[in-house]
Amino acid sequence: HFNYILHCQGCHLVDGRETAGKIPALIRAGRFLSVEGGRAFLVQVPGVALSIIDDNELADLVNWLLSEFSAEDLPSDFEPYTAEEVGRYRHDPLVDVELVREHLLAAVEKLQK
Repeated sequence: HFNYILHCQGCHLVDGRETAGKIPALIRAGRFLSVEGGRAFLVQVPGVALSIIDDNELADLVNWLLSEFSAEDLPSDFEPYTAEEVGRYRHDPLVDVELVREHLLAAVEKLQK
């Protein structure tokens, strides 16, 4: 995916792995979609929300990322992101990403128990 190579691969590497201690992996990102707030979170992280690509391309990229790096974690009722939805979420980028991420991961863990 051209936009991944151009805008994401520098930090998330070719295969979506983490950059140790700095950038979380894209692998298993679909698990965020199983908890409230997770869908918005995936678009509100600064690297996504502040991307220079338009809402249409960004929706396409996020949907590609999820299918490429986290298909097995997508909820059975997963609906692909739309440009309109991405446009809404990205206008409110997160400031404290780590705090929100930790909260969402705790909610994911509760569901898995």
